[in-house]
Order: sequence, then structure tokens, then C-alpha cells
Amino acid sequence: MRISWRDLRQILSHAAETYPYECFGFLMGRAEEGGVVCRIERGSNTLHGQPARFEMDPAEFIHILDVAENAGLEVIGFYHSHPDWPALPSQEDLRLAWHAHYYLIVSVIDRHPSAVTVWRLADGEPRRFLEVPLEVTDSNAPS
Repeated sequence: MRISWRDLRQILSHAAETYPYECFGFLMGRAEEGGVVCRIERGSNTLHGQPARFEMDPAEFIHILDVAENAGLEVIGFYHSHPDWPALPSQEDLRLAWHAHYYLIVSVIDRHPSAVTVWRLADGEPRRFLEVPLEVTDSNAPS
């Protein structure tokens, strides 16, 4: 999956700001070519005060679908943070995941983003995630 350094930096900032709680947001773009993120939108975590979980607001999701469509994009995935935990999908992430969507996870340790990974559900059974390579574009990205 490809994402600009500008958009990734916004996700990292969101994750740090919400620590020690999970942040959540939407990845909008094009699914072809391995997934290209063109725009991100912060989402509201409806599970206020629960550090290890997030839940999206269904009305907000409908609104974001309209925003994406009006921009000629689609919702290709979601991002969220794992406070004081690795950037690996949890059993809850696996249980709630949708096929054909990308899941970007940011590990945040003591308010500092420390790792970023991207995942998609594998086809077939057993239900499992496969890691997807992340390409950060822009010459301003740190090396």
C-alpha cells in the first residue's frame, strides 16, 4: 500500500494525541495498484475511555463514504493505534475486519509512535491477516 509522508505524519500525530487511547480513522483512495491512499480522515472512537479498543460510528462511516465518492475515491481501509502494544493485529481486529480493506496499525509507546504496519485479510480459511508492504512516498519522508 502506498501513502504520502504528509498523510502518514497526520496519522502518527493522531495516534500520539489520543494516547493512551486508541485512535481511529479512514483511508480513502484507490484499491488498484496495491492500494493508494489519497486522503485520510480522522474518525471518532465511540468507545471513549477504553484504551485497548475502538469502535467506529456508523453514521460517520456513511458520511465518509459520501465524502470519498464526491472526491472520486473509495474507502480502501482504516487506521488505528495500539497504545503500548506492537503494530500487530489483535484477535478483535481479526474478528471485526472486512475483506478487501487495508488496516494500518500504529504502535505507540509512551506517546511516541514506534512502528507502522499494514494488513489485509487473506482469502479462504482459516481467517487470518497477511502483512502488506508499506511504501511511503514524497522526498520529505525520513530515511
